[in-house]
Amino acid sequence: MTIGLTSCAGLGLLSLGGPYVSHANARADIQTALLEAQADHKFVLLDFGANWCAPCHALRALFHTPHAASYLLATFHLVYIDVGNFNRNGDVARKYGSATWPGIPALIVLASSGEVIGFVTGKALSPVSSGDDVVRLLSAAVDRTASTGSALPRPAVELDPAQIRTSADTLGVRAAGESGGTFVFKLEVGSDSVTSTIVSSWHDTLLQRALTVYDGLSLRPKEVWDSTDAEQVHLTYAAGRVRGTRVSPNPPGPPDTVNFDLATDPSTVDRRSVPFIVPRLALVPGTTAVIPIFDSWTLRTHPVRLVTGDRTRLALPAGTVDAYRIDVTGDLRNLPQTWYVSADLPRRTLRSEWPRHTVLESAQ
Repeated sequence: MTIGLTSCAGLGLLSLGGPYVSHANARADIQTALLEAQADHKFVLLDFGANWCAPCHALRALFHTPHAASYLLATFHLVYIDVGNFNRNGDVARKYGSATWPGIPALIVLASSGEVIGFVTGKALSPVSSGDDVVRLLSAAVDRTASTGSALPRPAVELDPAQIRTSADTLGVRAAGESGGTFVFKLEVGSDSVTSTIVSSWHDTLLQRALTVYDGLSLRPKEVWDSTDAEQVHLTYAAGRVRGTRVSPNPPGPPDTVNFDLATDPSTVDRRSVPFIVPRLALVPGTTAVIPIFDSWTLRTHPVRLVTGDRTRLALPAGTVDAYRIDVTGDLRNLPQTWYVSADLPRRTLRSEWPRHTVLESAQ
């Protein structure tokens, strides 16, 4: 089958110099595409890229292959968004989960309501070498019926059941050599519910308050509320999907609101659960666990490694104690981190070292 010139133009394949137009109004183009999608019951595909980007042109050439072109025209309204030298449309990329963070090209799939329902970015694009690959990836993104949630989720990591108990750790914060903040990590275990709370402040200014409700003692999240200066978030996890709303500032304009409904592994953990999982690991030196963690900032699930080290001596303001070291690495913001958990029972979080010379430390 041959795709005619009109069809190719509809895919933006005939734009001189490339389809990414520097003077285009990306937000207006997205709204126009959403209105058209509501009228003809299609989806919207956002393509973040630049005319200097060779992989962007390679992907566009695959869009031009007969199978992919016919599928795209039948299924999507396509919006090309120019990122320039990563100095254009940064606000649009941030709205849609820091879309260009792993690099370009980056594809975001929207329902006609504007809800984010799929990402094809970063490593997911690496194996794409044909039009059939394009169709396969985008078909998976728009298939909202696919779910592995009917099966019993496998444990993301082995926890010590005896340590899943009501507790609270208060850590002082030292950033770039200056002290003046606190983090409070509180876990409450009731007869029929498990909840965690994170409260952080800096010089008496509240920076974050996050509440997570868990599915029993597994520490798999059911619902999350989080409020920071960077985002206001409400999430629900169920049946192999994460659904939610994120509101983020967009100065000088009004805040951006994004709704999303994304497929995820049923064993996925919310990133706000990490401070509660680490001290409750079954601490066996030399063991490694890889857990899927959903990040509402990027709207993606990332594999995160937790490596338990040997028992060591840790110097704290109150004295030297025995502790286990746990290294947490991955593509999430604020990683890598190193956590120290008390060797003595009941376990407590003693220290956490974050990037940019940030240290959380117990004074006890």
